[in-house]
Amino acid sequence: MVTLEGKAVVVTGAGRGLGRAYAEAIAASGGSVVVNDVDGAEAHEVAAAITAGGGRAVAHRADVSHPQEADGLVERCVAEFGAIDGLVNNAGYGMVDASAPEDQDPDELRRVLEVNVVGTALCGIAALRHMRPRGSGSIVNDTSVAMAGTKRLGAYSASKGAAASLTLSWAADLEGSGVRVNGISPMAVTRSWNWELLPDPGALGDQGRLRPQDNAGLVVFLLSDAAAAVTGQLVALRAGNLNVVSHQSALEPTLFSEDWSADRVGAAFAADLAGLLQPPGLRRARVEYLE
Repeated sequence: MVTLEGKAVVVTGAGRGLGRAYAEAIAASGGSVVVNDVDGAEAHEVAAAITAGGGRAVAHRADVSHPQEADGLVERCVAEFGAIDGLVNNAGYGMVDASAPEDQDPDELRRVLEVNVVGTALCGIAALRHMRPRGSGSIVNDTSVAMAGTKRLGAYSASKGAAASLTLSWAADLEGSGVRVNGISPMAVTRSWNWELLPDPGALGDQGRLRPQDNAGLVVFLLSDAAAAVTGQLVALRAGNLNVVSHQSALEPTLFSEDWSADRVGAAFAADLAGLLQPPGLRRARVEYLE
C-alpha cells in the first residue's frame, strides 16, 4: 500500500482546485502538509479542514515568485515538522488569458512567467538545500501538455515548457543523490479554466473524470517511497488516461554535409525531411486503456 506516513510535504497553490486535492490526499495518506497559497484565507480553510478530519496540516501564505517568501515557506515546513520530504510545485497562473499573441498584455506575460517558472524554481531551490544533504526527497513540478503548444495560450504554454525543462535538468543534476524530481501534466475542470478556449464542450472528453481529486493519486505515488525508481519523468493524466511523455528528441534520419548552404538545406527538406514535419500545437496521441 502506498503511504506517506512520516513525510512532510509542501504544496503550493493549495487553497483550492488541484492543489487542495493534493494536500487532502497527502494528509489522508499519512503525510503532514504545509498548505500554501497566495490567498491566506483559502490556505487556512484547507488546513483547518484537514486537521478537523484528523490529518496534520498548517497554512502558510506566501507568493512563491518572491525569493524570501519561497524560502520562508520551506523553512516553515522544517520548523513545524522537522524536515521537508516532498514539494509539490502546483502554484500556477495564466490559463485565463485568451489573447492573440500580438495582443498579449506585458504585465500578464510577466506574471505568468514569475509564478509558473520563477516560483517553481525558487521553491525547488529552497527545498533542495534541505533534501540534498539528507540524501532523500521528492519534488513534483506541475507542467502541462500545453507545453506542446496551445492556441491563444502562448505564455502559459511556454511557462510549462520551461517547468518541464527545469524538471529534467534537476533530475539529471540530482542523479544518484537520493532526491527525485518529476513533472506531472494533470487535467481537471477548475475555476482557472477559460471556457472561451473551448468552443466545443466535448473537447475535454469525459468531464466526469476531470475532477481535481482524480489527479491526486499520481502525486501521492510520486512523493512516496513506492516511486523510488522514478525520476526525470514527465507524466500526463487526462480524464483517466495515464501516459509517460517522451522527452524531446531528434527524428531520424540525421543528415550530414560539410556545408549546409541554404540551397542544400532546401534540397534536404524537399527530399528527406518534408515527410517528418510535425503539426503545430497539441495533438492527441495513441491511447491504451488499462482494465
